[in-house]
Amino acid sequence: MVISKNGDYRVSVPEDLGTALRHFRTQNNVSQMEAAEWEGVSQPYLSNLESGKFGSSLNHALRLLRLLGYEVVVRRASSNG
Repeated sequence: MVISKNGDYRVSVPEDLGTALRHFRTQNNVSQMEAAEWEGVSQPYLSNLESGKFGSSLNHALRLLRLLGYEVVVRRASSNG
């Protein structure tokens, strides 16, 4: 996983998003069980997300964005929004 100096993480494929989820969850000392409870999902479901298993829709959306010249970036939310 590559995180830029400013903390941004580029998502090119679903697995990238899963890796980012796991990285930022663990960086914040949150267990899978805690995160799953916060989100109202099961721990196995969250585990699948962290493995990049989002279904084909996300893969197609990311590919189309790349073809159009755009990228998806994960970054910490600003304090004012």
